[in-house]
Amino acid sequence: MQKNLKNHFTTGEFARLCNVKKQTLFHYDDIGILSPEMVGENGYRYYSYTQLEVFATISMLKELDMPLSDIKHYLDKRSPKAFLGLLARQQKEVAEKIKELQWLQRFIQTKMELTKEGMSIPIGQILLESRPEEYLIITEYKGADVEKDIAAAVTEHLNFCHSLDIYSPYAIGGMIPIQCIQPEKAYIYSHFYTKISRSDFPDAAVRPAGVFAVCCDNRGYGNVESICMKLLQYAKDHGFEPGPYIYEDLLLDEMSAKGYDNYTVKLSLPLRTK
Repeated sequence: MQKNLKNHFTTGEFARLCNVKKQTLFHYDDIGILSPEMVGENGYRYYSYTQLEVFATISMLKELDMPLSDIKHYLDKRSPKAFLGLLARQQKEVAEKIKELQWLQRFIQTKMELTKEGMSIPIGQILLESRPEEYLIITEYKGADVEKDIAAAVTEHLNFCHSLDIYSPYAIGGMIPIQCIQPEKAYIYSHFYTKISRSDFPDAAVRPAGVFAVCCDNRGYGNVESICMKLLQYAKDHGFEPGPYIYEDLLLDEMSAKGYDNYTVKLSLPLRTK
């Protein structure tokens, strides 16, 4: 026995070499994934130097997010062919994770750009923006100008987007028909929309490229009606034909501003030359 122990490590020695706690080795033994090669008459456990390679294999498989039960099953039946199959499955999973991380990176980047725009864009000034073709998921709204109904419709629109597996960094926008914008009268939405990239949903509605008159306010929705009137007057004064809708977008919402009254709202009116 003593001679055999020359090439073996105690549990403590093996744990230090593997940079784990002894309890981890006890657990591995309990579930049958890595048991000591010998147990002395005194009950002490001893691991061989060759088991360092087994532990390294287990650690590598854990890095691939394999559950211990799957690792045990694999180790019991491992072979070159099984290893190739394992790597192929893991390669597919890694590719999916990379795809998710790339989407998350784009999501964060867009949110940062929108927030910076909301912090820097002039408030109350009409600006002209040239925009490329854009893609929208649109749902119709036929409810009344009641906050509860509008909130419910916005939530239903969001749920519809999620049913299409669409999670956009853009806040939900509203489309306001210009014919309902009149002095001393409340405006009403006709549609809600979510801006997406074309690859997210090929059947999305297209908002044509063009020039937009835009104006922002950082006091929430309270001045939307007056800003809409202002945009329509701008189009008239400068000889433009306004598009059928004014688009209402949020640059700063609940994620960065506390309460509706502190949101930054951006109103956009497409312009066409007469």
